[in-house]
Amino acid sequence: MRHINISQLPINTISIVLFFLCTSCSDDSKDANKTSAQDTGSDLGTDSNGSDSNSDSATSPGMSTDSGSDSASGTESDGSEDSGTASDSDTEPAAPMFAELWYSVDNLLVHVVLDPATGAFLETHSSTIEGLGLGQNSLTMLKNGGLVGARLVKDTQVTELYYIAQPPRNGEQAAYISLGEMIDGIKIEALYTDCDGYLYAMDTGENDSSAAGNRLIRFTGDFLSKDLSYSVVSDWSTGTVADIDDLAPGINAQGEITDNDGFAIDTGDIYAFNYEAGNGVLVGNGGTWGIHALGGALFTDNTARLYIMSSDATLTQIDPVTFAAIGATMRGPEVAQGNAGWSGLAGPLTDCVTQFQIEVE
Repeated sequence: MRHINISQLPINTISIVLFFLCTSCSDDSKDANKTSAQDTGSDLGTDSNGSDSNSDSATSPGMSTDSGSDSASGTESDGSEDSGTASDSDTEPAAPMFAELWYSVDNLLVHVVLDPATGAFLETHSSTIEGLGLGQNSLTMLKNGGLVGARLVKDTQVTELYYIAQPPRNGEQAAYISLGEMIDGIKIEALYTDCDGYLYAMDTGENDSSAAGNRLIRFTGDFLSKDLSYSVVSDWSTGTVADIDDLAPGINAQGEITDNDGFAIDTGDIYAFNYEAGNGVLVGNGGTWGIHALGGALFTDNTARLYIMSSDATLTQIDPVTFAAIGATMRGPEVAQGNAGWSGLAGPLTDCVTQFQIEVE
């Protein structure tokens, strides 16, 4: 992700004369016609700031340049949205970012509003999302602000993927596009987005309770157009963790967000985890199935923060070094079926230091 912050006036006839009197003018004004994406979110928002990418030619499969949706505020749309494929964030419009978290359980999409000054929990908004099977939910936010989800249906052990182009922040009904069932019988237990916008999934292998067959895969097709092709990044079946439930960015010693290593959670055990190597170190305990780190750019003190969620939807901010709880907790809404916290956590990916070594295909 790259910074785009260009604001210069065009040179007219008068300014050409003034140019020769001004030694500080720059030829960079030729690029002054770029504009940032319109902020359509709440007052808690900040402008999106992307990190540098090492490859100008890299593309992020499935990343749409249109984060909107023409579907009504119903359940599943007709899928006619043109998802397309965008190059890196030099050309992709920046989405507004907010101090917030997201998760989905049963027939709800839950929006968690955070205090941008302290990171404390302020309130939740629950939106109805109809038509998904009951089961463990994975969720990640793309660079365009849309949410990709995966529901591992309990009764069938089939993974249903879906996309919410415009996540509702005030409790409106959530409209989504079905991306179809995951191919090759893969059961997804966690979704993850790296600094360059690539989408990853934790293949839970033979079952959702052991490491047998566990792998990290990366989507290589245009997944927003229902091309769910993938490549295998690493084998987790012989790793140090039995069965990962959620993947989060990491926070390094300088307080920067990193995409690898990251934080992973396995039924309340928190690991500093190298996603490419497929192993990690146990660093703390807390929560159950949900974890997410948010970058300092979302907060007025420019401090990155780490959050976990328990099976009863109790949300907790924790220290990313000691993993002790910080401040008051908040409990999310009750659900009609399943556990109220049967989901991973998602949120915006701000400035990010990438440490993946995978070559772009």
